[in-house]
Amino acid sequence: MASNNELRSLDKRIEENLMEIYENEIVPLKKIIEFVEQYKNFKLSGAEKLEVLFSNNKKDNNSGQPKEVISTHGLPGFFAGDRDAKTVMLMLNPGQDVALANNPITTYDRLKKGDGKDYNISSLSFKDFVDIFKDNSKNYGNIDKDRADNFDLKQAAFLKHWDGWSDNVDNRFAGFLDSDYKKMLKGKIDDETKKTINDINKKAKQIVLMQKLSMDLVPYASRKFEGISPKKMELLFPYLETLFHEIFEKDRKYVIFCSNFYEDLFKRYNKWNERKWHIERLSGPKEKDENVLNNSKVYCRPIIIKYRKEEEIKYRQEKKLNCSQNAIIAHTFPNKSLPNAYEKMEKYGKFCYEEWNKAFGTDE
Repeated sequence: MASNNELRSLDKRIEENLMEIYENEIVPLKKIIEFVEQYKNFKLSGAEKLEVLFSNNKKDNNSGQPKEVISTHGLPGFFAGDRDAKTVMLMLNPGQDVALANNPITTYDRLKKGDGKDYNISSLSFKDFVDIFKDNSKNYGNIDKDRADNFDLKQAAFLKHWDGWSDNVDNRFAGFLDSDYKKMLKGKIDDETKKTINDINKKAKQIVLMQKLSMDLVPYASRKFEGISPKKMELLFPYLETLFHEIFEKDRKYVIFCSNFYEDLFKRYNKWNERKWHIERLSGPKEKDENVLNNSKVYCRPIIIKYRKEEEIKYRQEKKLNCSQNAIIAHTFPNKSLPNAYEKMEKYGKFCYEEWNKAFGTDE
């Protein structure tokens, strides 16, 4: 190293300082540029095929480019919770902003969020990556336990009266929507009461996420399921069959499809010649109730999902595996009249449970 009083030529000073910039800025920047170019040319194959399903031809106000309608780069939300669970709830798509999901920093943050380890991404093997993803998905309820979430609490409210939805002793959601909880909501809510309610809400959310299996029809963050052309629904059939396959991997007690979109999808799926399953009980009027909401009706429909092909049925019978699965479509679950109104969602869930028992009986 040169001494402080050593004469440096102009060229020497240029080389010294630029070497530091080159090694610490230019070389990493070159890698970033390579990553950006690769990122721009990459799209998740499944998500790319579904872009046409959600495309609305609208352009971003800032860039003038077509708006992102589905995440083609971010981590998919294939499942959350216990894949062996007795209860399965099926939604439509992950509730996340598309642009946020597409941000590679979001992928990195989700990767690190699981067990808090400082992963060295450059040395992370593909197997490690898959294992971490599955583990984080299974334990999402524990990972995110300190944050109350209205959508997750809607699920807890819906399942409040479903007897035996989980074998765990805390399957009643730790006081959520019990009489004392409701009294607190109707009384004066001071700081201590607010903390008690918040603690109960967070625990209920953790329970409902950890003790059931949640899956989405489309595992990629996307815009709302509105205005989707019936002619394009066939693009969703392979994703529907992935859900069916996972459902039949274990013995399930309750399978709940949480959107009226599923009814239209099932009816069209039943006409698909290549289908592996068939859904029964789709004809006739839906079950309805007029007492849950003041000004409108709520609906549900018990259904039965059955394997269709004889060779598959024979194989499963020989292995003593289920060939059919009772399920229900909860049409009104995403209704805007039931936003964060947990008591209304509790009543709606109880109505659906009663209709389940009418259709399929109880285990008692």
